[in-house]
Amino acid sequence: MGQRVVALELAGEYVRAAVADRSWNSFELIGVFEQERADDEADLSGALGRLIAKAGRPNVLISALPGEFVAKRLLELPFTDKRRLNQVVPFALEEHMPFAIDDAAVAFSRVGREADKTLVLAALARKVDLEKHLDLLGRAGLDPKIVTLGPFALAGILARSRNGSAVPHVVLDMDQGSSSMVLIDAEGMPRALRTVGQGLDFGHHGVMLGQSAASAILSTVRQTLLAHGSEDQPPELILAGPAAGVAQIQQQIGDALATLVNRVKDLDCSSLIAGSKREPARFAACIAMLLGEAPSKPLDLLNFRQGEFAFRGRSGITPYRVPLVLAGVALGFAMIHFFLGLAIGARELQLLNREIAVTVSPALGGTNPPLAQVALEAKLKDMRKNLRLMGGNLGHGSPLDLLLALSQAVPPGVPMQVYDMQIDDSGLKIQGTADSYGAVDQVKKALERSPQFEGIQVDHAAAGSAAGKIDFTISAAGRDAGLGAN
Repeated sequence: MGQRVVALELAGEYVRAAVADRSWNSFELIGVFEQERADDEADLSGALGRLIAKAGRPNVLISALPGEFVAKRLLELPFTDKRRLNQVVPFALEEHMPFAIDDAAVAFSRVGREADKTLVLAALARKVDLEKHLDLLGRAGLDPKIVTLGPFALAGILARSRNGSAVPHVVLDMDQGSSSMVLIDAEGMPRALRTVGQGLDFGHHGVMLGQSAASAILSTVRQTLLAHGSEDQPPELILAGPAAGVAQIQQQIGDALATLVNRVKDLDCSSLIAGSKREPARFAACIAMLLGEAPSKPLDLLNFRQGEFAFRGRSGITPYRVPLVLAGVALGFAMIHFFLGLAIGARELQLLNREIAVTVSPALGGTNPPLAQVALEAKLKDMRKNLRLMGGNLGHGSPLDLLLALSQAVPPGVPMQVYDMQIDDSGLKIQGTADSYGAVDQVKKALERSPQFEGIQVDHAAAGSAAGKIDFTISAAGRDAGLGAN
């Protein structure tokens, strides 16, 4: 599930917002919203509540300070290290501040770099103004991750889209009560950022630009163009904010400056944010601020939430997202380790089986390597057995020893005849005939007296087929431990 990102702008009697849905690999504009302060409301907190009810409560909130509360300066500093910039920028602004530096909240963004120098756009606002802004949002239950400057974000989105035109641009963002102007050079680098405390008049007859407001705004634009302009590449003028939707104001500005006025909604931003259409131009700054939270190549925004005003809440990432991502990475490494171990083990087993096959082939022939040990043990057992049966045991308990012990144990003259004798691992088995049961018992007792035998048993004794003869079977085990050993 994605996170809802809301970019909020407070301008005069209005609250505007652009809302996007963000996932790990997508960023899509959901819509734009606007609410006006009611006549019986003391501030914009009520309008904020109504807007959030329509737009949905955000996971990430970006808000913009009104431009008239912010002073801006472009600084060229002889180093590029960000830590040193954090230390030096506030003091570099001190000479331009009408109040003590301890009373200011400072934000800056690196907008260019040349060799060992950094071009920085620095902005400062009074802490009391920032506190009022955060308090207003807090009464609506909102805590912005970023507090920025809308015109600077608008300049950033313009520098990326460029509308296919690599020439300088002047972006004039006109709203109720104030107007901001940004000059962007042909390379897309901001060169000037100014705000005039004059703006549009939202009256009963629609949106208008009074004569005094027009004079102040146009004077600032002309001064900026004279200070930073180029005769070779006259800048294009782009009108943004609520004024961009009013044809009369567009004509008024164009005639006064003798130049063609474009509107920011004519720029193609579909490559920067999905779902972007021909949204009303008054939401252009809000849409630009959204790009500060894009999942890839986010726009570098000014952020006044530094130091004592640092954002303490969640960044919009769901509570379990980071642990789940880390767990997924760990699981991925574990799976790689597991399969690599399997591959290495399989290779080692293949080499071992090959060596086993080469080693045992002279004795066993083509034997399956995993069964080689069992086959060798069975082969050795058979060879030992055959060796013992052949008299190959040089110690006691061999078949020859048993035959010798049997001949010595049975007294001469016992009336018996042996016609079958079996000698194996279990010992000795004799089958024969005797003249009487007493003769059979005499053989049994003779074997019991012999130190070579034990466990003597008469397995069978009965009258035989021949008259007067007794058929018998006697079994005995050898006492010697070597008999029957593997």
